[in-house]
Amino acid sequence: MAVETFDWCPMVESTSTPEYRTRSSKFGNGYEQVVGDGPNNRVDSWPLTFVVREAVALEIKAFLDRHAGHKSFLWTPPLGELSFFRGTAPSITPKGAGWFTLTTTFTQSFLP
Repeated sequence: MAVETFDWCPMVESTSTPEYRTRSSKFGNGYEQVVGDGPNNRVDSWPLTFVVREAVALEIKAFLDRHAGHKSFLWTPPLGELSFFRGTAPSITPKGAGWFTLTTTFTQSFLP
């Protein structure tokens, strides 16, 4: 399967939650040694919300289901560059009149 690109726009209130993975060793005299865990120790996570019509909600859901939480896709986060991400299973809430709220979390990955 070719790597796909996620092109839908989430709501403006999306907030990044970066995490720095580290390893540490504490010593008896209070000294602690801390190093980065691997070459890609900074990982971004983005909780996203989409308020869309039914047809678009079905397209986003199908995209995320096709990637099943373990296959990476390309996405450009705000103030970021095109990168690999994985998405969680979408949570869908009907709002009435054909509108739906769909929420998911994208977590940065480093290989397809």
